[in-house]
Amino acid sequence: MKNRLLPAGLWGVVALWACAVQAQTGPKPLANPVPVDPSVTNVVFQRLDDHRFQLGQVILHKTNRTVTFPAVVNMTQGLVEYFCVGVQGKVHESLLRTEVEPYHVHVAMLLLGAKGAPPQALHEDYRKPVPGDPVTLTVTWEEKGEKQERRAEELVWDVANQRAMSRGPWTYSGSRVFDGLFLAQRDRSFVAIIGDIDALINNPRPRRERDDNWLVNTNTCPPLGTPVSVTLKLEAADNSNK
Repeated sequence: MKNRLLPAGLWGVVALWACAVQAQTGPKPLANPVPVDPSVTNVVFQRLDDHRFQLGQVILHKTNRTVTFPAVVNMTQGLVEYFCVGVQGKVHESLLRTEVEPYHVHVAMLLLGAKGAPPQALHEDYRKPVPGDPVTLTVTWEEKGEKQERRAEELVWDVANQRAMSRGPWTYSGSRVFDGLFLAQRDRSFVAIIGDIDALINNPRPRRERDDNWLVNTNTCPPLGTPVSVTLKLEAADNSNK
């Protein structure tokens, strides 16, 4: 399989997806929407071996059903509303930040078979879970020459329960398209701890509507600025633990 540019191949998948999930309602359109940088969509889709493919900085492993991308520890204490955002996103309230493009993560997840949330099922009543595909999130890094691995939940503190966030899957909801804009790309929102239907991934646990309930878990979080790898594993739908 030769390398190829996404507009000639995989971006057709995105175009079809965008038409299929165009929401009936959404946020107010931007007065001056920022066009997508062509360098984002003209990325080379590269085959690394029989199981792995690369889009920008994102690695897709078709056999393991995983998508992996690099990030950096952005906060080591305080309230967090997001687990991971882009460097141009809401970095003041996110545990991790990344330079990866949300478009690339979403294309990789579509290729693994993720469906996301149908537009009619999206809602802003965050007392109810945002629908989508169950995914497991893990974070790996090196510390003193040794590999460390934690579930994403272990890095977040649940104030109400006075313990780490409960173990279980997150929800790949897939964001929305509105007025021709892929909103996760606009907002640079990858993984939301509080409810956010425009993020790629949402937290299905109770108190997701509470922006005062989630802290960085200082017991487990790596030092500030530590490079990490974030891995999303697409799980079978019946594995969801909502």
